[in-house]
Amino acid sequence: MMENTQETGKGLNNKVKIVLIIAAAILLVYFAGVLYFHSHFLSGTELNGHNVGTQKADEVKKTIEGDLDAHTLKLVERQDREDEILATDIDMTVELGDSVEKALNQQNEFLWFTAFFKDIKTTLQPEVTYDETKLATVIDGLSCFEKDNIEAPVNAKIKLEDNEFVVVDEVYGTTVDKDKLTAAVKEALNTSQKSLDLDKADCYTNPTIYADGEEVAQALEDIAKYTGIVVTYDFDYTTETVDKSLINNWIKVNKKMEVSLDYDKVLDYIEELAAKYDTYATIRDFTNSYGNKIKVYYGSYGWKISQTKEAKKLIKVIKKGESVTREPIYMYEAVCRKKGNVDWDDTYAEVSISGQEMWYYKDGECVLSSSVVTGDVTKGRSTPTGAYSVMYKTTGVSLTGQGYSSPVSYWMPFDTNVGFHDATWRGSFGGSIYRGNGSHGCVNMPYSQAQALYKLIEPGCPVFVY
Repeated sequence: MMENTQETGKGLNNKVKIVLIIAAAILLVYFAGVLYFHSHFLSGTELNGHNVGTQKADEVKKTIEGDLDAHTLKLVERQDREDEILATDIDMTVELGDSVEKALNQQNEFLWFTAFFKDIKTTLQPEVTYDETKLATVIDGLSCFEKDNIEAPVNAKIKLEDNEFVVVDEVYGTTVDKDKLTAAVKEALNTSQKSLDLDKADCYTNPTIYADGEEVAQALEDIAKYTGIVVTYDFDYTTETVDKSLINNWIKVNKKMEVSLDYDKVLDYIEELAAKYDTYATIRDFTNSYGNKIKVYYGSYGWKISQTKEAKKLIKVIKKGESVTREPIYMYEAVCRKKGNVDWDDTYAEVSISGQEMWYYKDGECVLSSSVVTGDVTKGRSTPTGAYSVMYKTTGVSLTGQGYSSPVSYWMPFDTNVGFHDATWRGSFGGSIYRGNGSHGCVNMPYSQAQALYKLIEPGCPVFVY
């Protein structure tokens, strides 16, 4: 039994010796690693893109500072274009100073064995210098500044297409802001970046108005407001309608997406209305008291649209966004409107120069007629012919002119200083008196007839002289 015990004791001692030897070896390796990685970078260490594991600080500095190719800056541009800025082209130098030693001192060499199972990436901030003039020259020569590669940005816009307004998307273009690019490049070089995305760095000149922006939405809202109404012009016997089909062509949208109405185009439309419906100073077909169909030329009677005022008013009406029925603003008005542009009814006065007579019709019935004396044709003082209207009426005035003054009891002018009045200084009327002894242009009447006419006629009454 004694021998077995001795043998067992020897076996245990041998195992303990083996464990101690292994532990000693492990400790030796561990402390050797601690000692080694005190002056070397841990395995898996990457500095500024370089694998520097197991390298000393001076070796790392030499590698990084000398590898200028690693400092080539790639510019990523729109339309899949790229440019490069080479460190050698701008005389770049890179100095790490004591940053490598600091990085080495910051690692934990006592945990050197864990570095085999992970990557350690560190970015150092070197001191970068380069020739500013050469950098400016390189930037000037980039392909993004070549004329054929520059596309200007275009704002979103609204245009009329098939009588509907549609939005055209913005175009970003490829116009680079050189000042912004230069600043971004310097920042990238100073921080050892390898790539610069010009879009992300906001180096492009971009549109200022976008299809999905508030400006476009507001413009479309204004357009819908303007085109969603109907303006009806009432001309008594007919109407004219201003609706979307017309308004669409008057709408303007400027670069700021401000919606307005084209005054000139609106005025063109009003001019068309005037050409169609104005009767002022036109030629009229007239059946006179002798039963003859004649033409009465011009004068100062009829409808005349005030075109500029009406154009401005129509713009205001459209902008208000409410459908209305209205009459145009008139400069001159007649008593009525009838088909064929007839602008008088059955109440009017009529003067025949050749017959030296006048008539007054009330509701189609002649209620007064009289012989008259009109302007002296031999002295160039003819009574003006045409269609007029009584301007006003008054009593007890003195009509004056060059070399004369004539007091009258009843005065009914229809064309400036020309009108109906009594002429008590005359002993007779009618015939050919007006040739050689006519008036200064007025229609002279016997006192009683002038008095009667004064009681019947009203301002605005049409007067036809032929």
